[in-house]
Amino acid sequence: MDQTGSDTEKMDRPHRRTHLPPHLDDYEVDYQPLQDPPPKASTTCPSHSRSSSRKTSRSGISSHSRTSRRSVTSTGVYLPPELSSVQTAVLEEKIKQRQFDSLQQQVQEDSLADVEYQRLQTQAKEAQRIQEEALAAKEALSKHLERQRKLQQAETELEVAKLVSSMLITNSGSNTPRPSGSPDSPSPPPQPDQTNASRSPQSTASSQLPPPLPTVTSCDDISQLSLRPLALTLPTTTVSVSSPSTFPLLQAVSSSVVTVSETALKAMPLNTVTSVPHVTHQPFSVATVMSTIGQSTSRRGPSVPKQSNTAPLIMNMNPYVMQQSFIPPVSTHAYQQQPPITSQQASATPPNVRSAQPHSFMPLPHTYPGTELLFASAYGIPQPKLPVFESGNESDFALLKLALDNLLSNHSYLSEQYKYHVLLSHLKLPSAQQLAKAYMYHSHPYSAALQALQDKYGQPRQLVQSELGAIMNSPPLRLGDANAFDSFALSVQSLVGMLRTLEGQNGYELMCGSHVDRLLSKLPPAYRDSFVEYCLSRGILQTGTDRTYTLPDLATWLEIKSQAKRISNRAAALFPSDLAKPQGKPTTYSRPKERFTPVLLTSERSINRPDTAAQRSSTKVKPRPYCPHCDSRDHYLNACEQFKKLTTAQVTTWIREGKRCWRCGRTHDVGVCNLKRLCSVCKELHLTVLHDSVQDTSRAVLMVSLPPTRIYLDRPNRSPKVMLKVVKVLLHSGRKTMETHAVLDDGSERTLVLQPVVQQLKLSGTPELLSLQTIHQCHTELTGSSVSFEVSSVSNPSKKFAIHNAFTAPGLCLAEHHYPVAALQRAYRHLKDLPLPPMDKVRPLLLIGSDMPHLLTPVQPVCKGPPGGPIAVRTQLGWSLQGPMSPMQPSRGSQQCLHIMSVPTCDNLFQHVERLWQVDTLPYNTKMVTRSKQDKEAYTLLQNATVRVTVDCVRRYATPLLRRTPRTLLQADKPAVLPSLRRTERTLERDPDRAKIYCSEISKLESAGYVAKITAEEANQSEESWFIPHHMVHHNGKDRIVFNCSFQHHGQSLNDQLLPGPTLGPSLLGVLLRFRQHTVAISGDIKGMFHQVRLLPGDKSVLRFLWRGMCREAEPEIYEWQVLPFGTTCSPCCAIHALQHHVQEHKEGKTELVDIVEHSFYVDNCLHSVPSASEAKVIVDGLRQLLSEGGFEIRQWACNVPSVTEHLPSDARSASSERWLAQSSTDLQEPTLGLRWDCINDTLGYNLRSVENVEPTLRNMYKTLASQYDPLGFITPFTTRAKVIIQDLWKHNLGWDDPIEPSHLRDTWLSWVEELPTLTEIHFPRAYTPAAADNPSAIRELHVFSDASERAYGSVAYLRTTDEQGQIHITFVSARSRVAPRKCLSVPRLELCAALTGAQLGKVIQTELTLPIHKVTFWSDSTTVLYWLTSESCHYKVFVGTRVAEIQTLTEMAEWKYVESNHNPADHITRGLTLTEIAGPHQWSSGPAFLIQSPDQWPSMPQTKAEPDCNELKKSAFIGTASVPSVSLPVPGNFHTWQELVKATSKSLHGAAADTDSPIKASEYIEAEKLLLAQAQMDSFPMEVQHLKAGHAVLPNSRLGSLAPEYDDATGLIRVGGRLRRATDLNLEAIHPIILDPSHHITKLLIKETDQQLLHPGSERVLAELRRQYWILRGRQAVRKHQHTCQDCQIWRAKPQTPRMADLPPCRLNLYKPPFYSTGVDCFGPYAVKIGRRQEKRWGIIYKCLTTRCVHLDLLEHMDSDAFLLSLRRFIARRGKPMELLCDNGTNFIGGDRELRESFEAMSPKLQEQLAEQKISFRHNPPNAPHFGGTWEREIKSVKTALQVILREQSVPEPVLQTLLVEVENILNSKPLGYVSSDIADVDPVTPNLLLMGRRDASLPQVLYDSSNLLGRRRWRHSQVLADCFWTTFIRQYLPSMQGRQKWTTDGKELAVGQVVLVVDPQLPRSHWPVGTVTEALPGADGRIRVVRIKVKDKTYTRPVVRLIPLPPLEDNDTSTPDRLS
Repeated sequence: MDQTGSDTEKMDRPHRRTHLPPHLDDYEVDYQPLQDPPPKASTTCPSHSRSSSRKTSRSGISSHSRTSRRSVTSTGVYLPPELSSVQTAVLEEKIKQRQFDSLQQQVQEDSLADVEYQRLQTQAKEAQRIQEEALAAKEALSKHLERQRKLQQAETELEVAKLVSSMLITNSGSNTPRPSGSPDSPSPPPQPDQTNASRSPQSTASSQLPPPLPTVTSCDDISQLSLRPLALTLPTTTVSVSSPSTFPLLQAVSSSVVTVSETALKAMPLNTVTSVPHVTHQPFSVATVMSTIGQSTSRRGPSVPKQSNTAPLIMNMNPYVMQQSFIPPVSTHAYQQQPPITSQQASATPPNVRSAQPHSFMPLPHTYPGTELLFASAYGIPQPKLPVFESGNESDFALLKLALDNLLSNHSYLSEQYKYHVLLSHLKLPSAQQLAKAYMYHSHPYSAALQALQDKYGQPRQLVQSELGAIMNSPPLRLGDANAFDSFALSVQSLVGMLRTLEGQNGYELMCGSHVDRLLSKLPPAYRDSFVEYCLSRGILQTGTDRTYTLPDLATWLEIKSQAKRISNRAAALFPSDLAKPQGKPTTYSRPKERFTPVLLTSERSINRPDTAAQRSSTKVKPRPYCPHCDSRDHYLNACEQFKKLTTAQVTTWIREGKRCWRCGRTHDVGVCNLKRLCSVCKELHLTVLHDSVQDTSRAVLMVSLPPTRIYLDRPNRSPKVMLKVVKVLLHSGRKTMETHAVLDDGSERTLVLQPVVQQLKLSGTPELLSLQTIHQCHTELTGSSVSFEVSSVSNPSKKFAIHNAFTAPGLCLAEHHYPVAALQRAYRHLKDLPLPPMDKVRPLLLIGSDMPHLLTPVQPVCKGPPGGPIAVRTQLGWSLQGPMSPMQPSRGSQQCLHIMSVPTCDNLFQHVERLWQVDTLPYNTKMVTRSKQDKEAYTLLQNATVRVTVDCVRRYATPLLRRTPRTLLQADKPAVLPSLRRTERTLERDPDRAKIYCSEISKLESAGYVAKITAEEANQSEESWFIPHHMVHHNGKDRIVFNCSFQHHGQSLNDQLLPGPTLGPSLLGVLLRFRQHTVAISGDIKGMFHQVRLLPGDKSVLRFLWRGMCREAEPEIYEWQVLPFGTTCSPCCAIHALQHHVQEHKEGKTELVDIVEHSFYVDNCLHSVPSASEAKVIVDGLRQLLSEGGFEIRQWACNVPSVTEHLPSDARSASSERWLAQSSTDLQEPTLGLRWDCINDTLGYNLRSVENVEPTLRNMYKTLASQYDPLGFITPFTTRAKVIIQDLWKHNLGWDDPIEPSHLRDTWLSWVEELPTLTEIHFPRAYTPAAADNPSAIRELHVFSDASERAYGSVAYLRTTDEQGQIHITFVSARSRVAPRKCLSVPRLELCAALTGAQLGKVIQTELTLPIHKVTFWSDSTTVLYWLTSESCHYKVFVGTRVAEIQTLTEMAEWKYVESNHNPADHITRGLTLTEIAGPHQWSSGPAFLIQSPDQWPSMPQTKAEPDCNELKKSAFIGTASVPSVSLPVPGNFHTWQELVKATSKSLHGAAADTDSPIKASEYIEAEKLLLAQAQMDSFPMEVQHLKAGHAVLPNSRLGSLAPEYDDATGLIRVGGRLRRATDLNLEAIHPIILDPSHHITKLLIKETDQQLLHPGSERVLAELRRQYWILRGRQAVRKHQHTCQDCQIWRAKPQTPRMADLPPCRLNLYKPPFYSTGVDCFGPYAVKIGRRQEKRWGIIYKCLTTRCVHLDLLEHMDSDAFLLSLRRFIARRGKPMELLCDNGTNFIGGDRELRESFEAMSPKLQEQLAEQKISFRHNPPNAPHFGGTWEREIKSVKTALQVILREQSVPEPVLQTLLVEVENILNSKPLGYVSSDIADVDPVTPNLLLMGRRDASLPQVLYDSSNLLGRRRWRHSQVLADCFWTTFIRQYLPSMQGRQKWTTDGKELAVGQVVLVVDPQLPRSHWPVGTVTEALPGADGRIRVVRIKVKDKTYTRPVVRLIPLPPLEDNDTSTPDRLS
């Protein structure tokens, strides 16, 4: 029994792992097939099962039966010896039948699995998105199937036992065996299937026996089998699956239950391949499925009925489809992706199975979309939600698109309309929602809208730019930052996944290598090298091919590195002690307390780290020590004392010069270094003594000149500020009034007024020229005008004073004034009671001078104070202050502290615009360059004071600083820069690495002799001393020390006292043009050019700085610059002059070298070209020798011929030359004045300046455009497109930082920016000609093309070279472009501008090139311009004449030729090109094709002669007199209505009839109308009337050109010709309406008449009515303009002007005051209370503290003054007396205020005196302005809400209502103030109850304190602690939240006195709202008007501005108003 039990346990073990499709990887790993493994392989039927043989009999057969040969069948099955041979044969036949049946099923299912695997591979993309919500259902179903499998296994074993038992019983009944064919022989035992069928009625109806198999003689010959394909047939009793729409919930889950029936005998070993059980269908069981779904998903699995023989359906939980199929066993590998193991793979001898129907599929039931949602609902799994698209970000749209595709798109039973509404509800972005709504009525709205959104927001390139921008804007990764590396890897993987979804596996953006380059720039160099090595090792990068890495390659590498990091960190965390143990010493190790921090080690230095475990186990002999520095075997380099004495610079030099390994210092390559010791400082793989040198090479610091920053020094106790007399005034002109401030200046001789006043008051004056003189005797001539207006004081606006001849001019500005008036009144007694207006940052617009003495003279005695204090002066315009503010001076001995604030200058906007201007502007001027007076002075100083000095045996040059004259002594002692030094030291202390670099750089400056340390005594001996602050900045990935030579001290600055000097040397364009002349080019760079020029001894004292080497306790040491530093204004000029001065002194015999220095050096960069390599080599050696004699070391040599630089030392060659000579790289890019020079291919390219993904604004657009540097203009067609976009934006009057509003311009700009990455792919030849044509005999011609359009114009030049063999070479030279002016110019004028640009470009190229130019040709496609150039310039107007004259001066007429537009390459400048078009073969880069042909085939002038443009010719004047009799008509401007004008005109036509009052006739009316309309047309279109009367057409530039006007002879009017002639159903007026000018007064009267007749409808309705008879130019605009000034229209359409929300009043900010110090009070209700059986009304009253938000509620019996006073007394008795009460204008409050004042006045005088300080101040809000009391109005809302919840509609007794009010009061006082933290560690929020009750809530216990603080004498501490706690939290948390304005953030137009307004009354219809006039404006504390007084009829009211609608001026006196307003 024990043995049997053991065998049974073995049988239950899993024995086979079947490989599954990818979508079934995450099933439970314990799922196993039903088939047991076969026994060990036999000779007849080999098997490769991993399991051992098992005993299959459970009937108690002993083990000794295995030895009986008779009991072993041919199939290898062990049977009892009691069986007869017949029984054994029958049993063997049955077993064989079962084996072959299993084999048949195995072969078919393996074949099916192969096919299924192939199908599933194609669906791998969908299979990867299996929802996590189905995991619970999978687990439950898998466990349920396992239980069913075990039950069936037990049933099978029972069947075998019963069969054996029956055979034994039969054998015992018959002792002799009978033949099988005997009739007496017993029938064979029943089949297992039949047995199962007899026991299971359910299976009887559905189970099917397998077909009989043919006899097989040998199990090896499987070919004898004839197998039928296995098919699953659905039972007829189930519902058809073909109609899924009729299925209920149950049918959505499954259509039938798959029953797995075991047909093989488990108890018998099979010598065949393990087979898959037979699968049959059984009828659908509702109970089984529902019980399966509803069971718990615990580890025990769902319960199964004992008698059930069914198994639930295993479903494929795909988000799109739900398939019903057999699921093979699941592999234990969770992420195994291999195909399933077929029978051929499992068998050593693959059987040749011939199926009747090969590759037949198993029929599968239909799929049901949405089944996964049913499973999620059944198991309580949360259903997915669609994201909302509201940000406009491309990644957000990608998430929405993915969710829609997964959850909606594939559901065919959902209608398009349903999906469309779902999509629309998830679009929150207005633009996206508007776009989707455009497809509302589309036949397929969802698909069309989704495609439109995809085109706008879902383009892969947009997504890439957005995601890359987000990644690139993140901080760069640092070496070792594991978290940042993981985040970066996840971002890249997310980007790759989204791109694969959008554009497939081989999308353009996915395969773009430039994106990888941008992402690699965020990684440290070690990571970048590792990625490149990964690509090389994988074959991704291959030399000699164009194959490059892609985004998937980068994502794969990042994932590998991230996994490697996690594995290494996990291993390090498990064995942390191994890293710390030294080698060879078994010391004890104590685990540190701090947690292990994982470090990301992926650089090359971490590859060769030692295996510490292997070191501990090894027993190698310790090697002998060796020191490479001493070449000694006595010690290591780490212990070398001599080496430790070396500086970092010396160590670096020792390593570089010896070409040593930077890890160990030995003379081998770093790649073969076997060092295993880590640095103790940085834990990197190098010796500790080399740490500083290694870090020094990786983090170099450059001394550069950055844009200076201005340093402002501010002292709290500075000298007193002087106040000027500034008053607030009103300015008047006619009916216009404005409020401003004026300065009363006694020292000014003239009154000045600024332009804003002139514009707002619309002042007009006479031109005048005014001469201004300053204290420096500088005269300035201003061109302006003199104007007149009136001025009055604010307090008395009716008293006006006339100001005549005040001067105004553009550009005038007055300073801003800010006087602390309130503080001065508190400080000075004589100012205390004066009505001085506040002066808070006011900027006056008027300066009243001594020409208006009556406004400057005081009208009463001046209020004087103490000497030196301010005075108060009252003039006709009001009170003003004058004099010093006189703050308290610091006491003696007190220490003043300077507040230092570093403010950067303008954000380089000026530099960006200046750079664009410099690029577009040619270095050309028609006049000789004339130096200014200052430049001449500076150059003379350089010539006279430059000397030679000897420094370190080298003769160098010393130049003076270019000081301005007269020379000002500079004094900035040490205390002036000490604060800056301390700030720098504090910054460096936070970063020790940067501090070390900083100290090292200062040491390098000192060791190199660039600076020198001096003593304090030496510093004091100099006459002047100026110290410069310095600090470190991080720029372009490097740390740089900046010396701020623009430092300001006491108004002085070093750079302000220095002259920039003249421009020396050639232009940048000239250097580049000459650099391309010949085939061999060289480039070099002077090392530290500024530092090679010494300073004169007299100038060193002004270039000092302090430093103390991070020893903050020590006294700073003084350093003096000995050389020209970076940052001074004159350093570039001085350095260039020293270089040129040196070569001039040594020019004998070196004329060529001198010419190179003067014409091929741009500052310190040398660019030169020569015909041969030998000449280049001689020049390189000569320049090195010549410049070294002057102390200039030229290095970084590069050449496109390697032999030129190969003889130079390595430190004199550039890095690219080194790599080229070493043949270690094929991509050699050398920087060349902003371009990239590919030395191998000899081409020039562009650097892509990184573009930040920022909001497009004008500032950012200029920055982006200016960063794309193009000095030669090769990408001009591309940059011109951006210039045109920027010009279009200027037309919209946008600010520098305003977002781009026109969407089409924004999209155009973004598409332009998206092309920038292609910039690096653009290359063009450096040399103009190949080597064969580079000889003096070649013929060179310059061809310049020009063209213009309405948007831009420009020119481009090409060089045409013909060599000796007659070959023609065309090369691009240069191009320039300009955008057309904003002022509209004619196309011929623009073409003339383009021709002038071409002439200038040709002149510059001829001047700069040294090559002989044999011929110059200019081409233009404008015949008009060519005609102008052949004429005299004096015959044309100024614009054309001046440009023609300049072109004729620069060029000859014979040089100009005509070219068609399609052959003109300059046409691409005006039209624009993409970068892809420029990079490819295009006419722009290669020039026009006809230039390659002979000149006789070039384009010629067209035969038709150009017509001269008569408009540009000067016209001669003719003066004459013509008289035409005309009828005297009335002036239209004197009439206000059309009817009055027509009647007056009719009467004037009929003479005597004018005196009668009889009505006019219809004919007279029509006659008068025609006459008036004719007069209007004559006044508006005089030229058109003349042309049309004469029978001619109007001029092309006429305003009526588009209307095809015609002259009506019958009426004498001009009508519209139009296109409606054939409309026979319309009358004449509709087909040919009369044309009118909108600005004419007659047209305005017609519009007004129509508007009144139609009762003031909308503008479209009025326009439609007018066009039935008239055609008004710009009619819609004219109608809107009228309605804007029409009072009736504005009454129905205008809205109130809401002012900006005011600042918090002082009553809201009474800090540290008791509660209810300032209280707001209001009433609410009424509420019904029960008084016996009757009901009465009660009102609530609220008192709210305006500062602390404390609330007090009470009940009022009546709404009268008595009830309010009683409530107020109760409130004062409980809460204390408030100092002020704020309330609205309720009658009870008004009455209470009145009675309090009356009772107070009735008291005795003594009592009044005692209570004078206790009086409560009442303040009332304006009427109809509830928002003035918003702070208590919102509390009333809370009270009402709480009472409504409690009371609902019921009435309660008064005590109950009183109690409820108290409860609500407690709730309101328990509300926290400010943010409530979710962290339990944070302190509790403060509430008003904390101040009222001593605790935060009434239900909480009182806060406990130490008993010592709560003693009787210390009780006050308790309340004080609570109060301090409240106010501390109040100020820190709650008060800052009140800063922002939630609404009313902008100012509307303020109402002025006299403004007609419409008073809003919500209780009246709009037609009854009264109209009034503003009589007084009541400005607030901030000067904004929020309350005004208005006059309606004879009454005056106070109303808020938000209740008033401004109207146009009244035309009558009808201001009637209803009584409602009162």
